[in-house]
Amino acid sequence: MKNLFLTLLTTITLLAFSQKTTKTLDYDGVTRDYIEYVPAIYDASEAVPLVICLHGLGDTMENFYDIGMNYVADTANFITLTPEALEGFVYGSSVGNAWNSGASAYGQVINEDIDDVGFIMQLIEETKILYNIDETRVFITGFSMGGFMSNRMACEMSGTFTAIASVSGTIGTGVSCNPEFPIPVCHIHGTNDGTVAYTGNSYGNDAEDLVEYWRNFNNCDLTPTVTNLPDLAADERTVDYYYYGNGDNNTTVEFYKVNNGEHDWMYLPNYDISYTLEIWKFFRKHSNLSVAVPELAPENKIEIYPNPAKNFIVIASEAWQSQANTVELYNLQGQLLKQIVISNKAETSLKIIIRDLEKGIYFVKIGTDIQKLIKE
Repeated sequence: MKNLFLTLLTTITLLAFSQKTTKTLDYDGVTRDYIEYVPAIYDASEAVPLVICLHGLGDTMENFYDIGMNYVADTANFITLTPEALEGFVYGSSVGNAWNSGASAYGQVINEDIDDVGFIMQLIEETKILYNIDETRVFITGFSMGGFMSNRMACEMSGTFTAIASVSGTIGTGVSCNPEFPIPVCHIHGTNDGTVAYTGNSYGNDAEDLVEYWRNFNNCDLTPTVTNLPDLAADERTVDYYYYGNGDNNTTVEFYKVNNGEHDWMYLPNYDISYTLEIWKFFRKHSNLSVAVPELAPENKIEIYPNPAKNFIVIASEAWQSQANTVELYNLQGQLLKQIVISNKAETSLKIIIRDLEKGIYFVKIGTDIQKLIKE
């Protein structure tokens, strides 16, 4: 135990170096804003993934940053970028920040003259200059208009992105989708979405049509494997998960149909699913690197969300599917505070209440893998 915690304590000094920074990029004659997050565990000697997060129509980068992808980055070791779109107008009236995603509104494609594809590509290039980015692990996700923009990037820049994930945003009516390469796609959509309709979507194709487009393009299985997620929260919603495998270049198309779901971003424990965590899990398994790389080996990986946390944490690990495990929580002095036996090996996540803990640094241990936890 002593040697174990001597090793762990060497990581503590890195905590001060995690950074959320607001930056600007001059592109096409316009100064563009974005938020960059670099986790404390980033080491320039190791190439890390890059995850780009795109907000919806009328939203801001600061607000969308709150989906918490940075908390996942703290343990999974990747850099996140949350850029902001430029203000858009419809018939002379402002509709707030809007991507040139190809989605139409009132017969118009908002910001049609803005090169957002080029801006995002330049943002990636600038980040690669500053940090050791693994070009085989570049991902993009977005909500609503950000989801439309993510699909546009897949249509036009499939060679750049390892995988994309969209929530409540499909392929816009103003986009001619001609991808060059197969690309893994995850889509999440609520059946009661009153903004971007599940069926009858006036801004682009319908949710199931989007899934079928990418399934067909990637040449995935015709028949999906369907799983009903556990109905744990009293949210009057359920989630059906569709998995289309065996696509070209090992691609998959994965679809979360949220029955009674609306136009929002779902998270634990209020709902049965954390969109943020599921999207990262999807991205992680579609890395082009060998699964022998420790960062990507699911049997040796713990992910904690949120982190830092106040009242609870959700621990995601696939280790206990193959062997008996306990989750152990230690304080900085190496004292065992909590020990939970994993009784259901089919589960891949576990919620632990931590509101009784004092503020500080703790460690979560499953098998031989250990991750730090910050209690706020």
